[in-house]
Formats: sequence, structure tokens, C-alpha cells
Amino acid sequence: MDLNGYFDPVSLERPQFEYLEGKESFSHHISVHTPDQPIRELDKHQVAIVGVPVDGHAFIKGSQEAPDQIRSKLYLLRKIDKNLKIYDLGNLKNGGSMNDTYFALRDVLLDLKERDMITIILGGSQDLGLGVFYALEKHAGLHQVLTIDSMLDFSEKSELLNSRNYLNHLLDPKTGKQFSLTNLGHQAYFVTDDQIRQLENSYLESIRLGDVRSNIQEAEPLVRDSEFISIDLGAVRHSDAPGSATPSSNGFFSHELCQITRYAGLSEMVSVLGFFECVPGADINGQTSHLTAQAAWYFLEGLSHRIRENPVDTPEHIKKFIVALNAAGHDIIFHKSTLSDRWWMEIPVKNPVSGYNFFVSCSYEDYQQACNQEIPDRWWRFLHRLGNEMES
Repeated sequence: MDLNGYFDPVSLERPQFEYLEGKESFSHHISVHTPDQPIRELDKHQVAIVGVPVDGHAFIKGSQEAPDQIRSKLYLLRKIDKNLKIYDLGNLKNGGSMNDTYFALRDVLLDLKERDMITIILGGSQDLGLGVFYALEKHAGLHQVLTIDSMLDFSEKSELLNSRNYLNHLLDPKTGKQFSLTNLGHQAYFVTDDQIRQLENSYLESIRLGDVRSNIQEAEPLVRDSEFISIDLGAVRHSDAPGSATPSSNGFFSHELCQITRYAGLSEMVSVLGFFECVPGADINGQTSHLTAQAAWYFLEGLSHRIRENPVDTPEHIKKFIVALNAAGHDIIFHKSTLSDRWWMEIPVKNPVSGYNFFVSCSYEDYQQACNQEIPDRWWRFLHRLGNEMES
């Protein structure tokens, strides 16, 4: 597929100043689709940057201006490891309708997936995640989606699609069977009891901001298993990210967001990372665009250190621990990497794609919990969800 027809080339004004001397900056070490340089030799690259300057279904407008603002800040940062080949494809052309944009994004992601490329999306409003869902649905298996959001963007009411209810697609019994959803960082006063109950009834989860921030390292297993991570910049506190569509006094600190995106880079599962709901018109000194660029940089920096490591593909580096758990009715099997000390739990449900049981990332604390004869919540949730899906 010729992607030149899908993208407008990058066109940025020269910055007034640069942080780094010489050619040490990010922009000097990536390939860029420009008016004079069409997209070519894409197969030689591992990462694609895709701007989507669209907010037609945004609950609050203004994020369509974000991609170039974020891009301009990213270009000023330090170069990434030269062995990681990055291509900025430019901005996705505006389709005739939002549905056209979703499907165009789907087509682009499917093409990049075939090339084994990882994608960073610079949005745009968060409902653009629908384009990612449509692409994931084209592949068999259970796809894990992680959202980082102060709110839960779904509703039981029948409403016109917008960025506040786009997750209805993942909760619809007709379309949601291929997905597992986790949200990080919801703020209790923005979420209803009915929303939490709806997640629990579907064996999905959202973790409160305070619980995540009390031990940010516990977010790593949740990040590690996800194929698509969708970040609403409103999940970051207003003082760190004033230019978001839904700012709040509370939220993640900027360094915590960067820590999470570095976890995402290190994960061998994450193939799409999206930044959404940045509103430059409400920003102060480009602070939110700067933070988004730095979070993207940390993702790429983590990606440059990514290794293939899991109980199926690298058994020589894995130790197995079997815990006899009376409450579960059978043993729970844990796997630990001797390279990174990362942990997995084995779910006794056959994965029809791999032919092995499902493996779910976990932490040492989950193992300790099982040793204390307590069923890890994540193990229990996946057992029920996967068991129900395999039976249906």
C-alpha cells in the first residue's frame, strides 16, 4: 500500500532556539515525510509517527492543533539510539467524515503491522482509538487495551459517538469479545458507581489514581500486556499539563506519565501508543506539548532497550513456581524471568492462537499474595473472562 496518498507531509517552522548543539537532536536522526521527500524505504524502519489532526467527535474541541505542536517539541529533544529507525509519516489526511478517518487510520495501522512497525499516534481526540480497535479486530486473539484517563469514556445511554463514550465499542457484547480493557488513574469524583459495576460485570477493571500512584511500579505488568495504550492528557494534573481538554487539579505527575510510557517501550506487546486530548489553545508556554513530546521520547528510549522475553518464546530464561492454592481449587503457576525479574501468571485456559495456556503479566506481590493463600485479583478476573469467552 502506498502511504503517500494517506498523509500530508510534515511542514514545521524552524525553531527559534535548540536545546542541543550540532546534530544531536531528534530531528536529525529520523526519516521525515516532507514536501520534497515522499515516504519510501519504510521497511527499513521499526517505528512510525502518525499525526491525526482531527477532533470532529471531540467532547471538547481544540486537540486538532496538537500533532504539529507536539512534533515540534519532540524534534528538539535528544536523538534516540541510532539502531532504532524512526519514520515520521506526517499527518493523516482529513477524510470526508469521522468514519472515513477511523477507517483510514485502521488501514494505515494494518499496513504498518504487516511491516512489523510500532506506531506512535499524535492526536487529536481520544475517539480516534476506534481506528485502532478496528485494526486490532482484524487479527485473531484477545487484544488488551490500556487507557490512562481520569474518567471512564463509556456510557449506558444511547448517544451519538464522541470522545466521552468511544469505549462503548469495547463493552458492546457484539464487538467487545476480542478485547480486555484496563484503565489507569480514574478519579473517583468523575466516575459513577454504574460505570464501575459495568466493568466488574465484564471482568474488566479501572484502578484509582491514588492506588496507582502509591506504587507506580505495580502499573508495569498492566502496561506490559497491552497492545494499545491510549493516553488522555487530562489524566495528568493541571499544574503539569494545563493544555488538556478536561484539566483537573489532581492527576499523575509528569514524571509518572514518563515512567509509564517507558514501561510501554520496554514491553514487547505494545504496538500502538496514542496521545490524545492535548489542546494547544489552552496551554501555557507549550507545557503540555512539551510533556507529551517527552513522554513519547521515553517510550522510544524504552523501545531501544526492548528485549523478547516471555514464558513461551524464551523458556531458557524463565523459572517456574507452583503455588498450591486451596481457595482456587488447583495450583497457580507463576513464571519469573532470570533476566529482568519480571513475573507472569499462567491462566488455565488454552489460547487458541498460540496453543499454550494464557499468560498474564503480574508482580512479585501477586506471587506473595498467592503464597499467603489469597487469590490474586488479576488472575481471578482473567480466569473468568477468558473462560467465558472460550465457551461463547
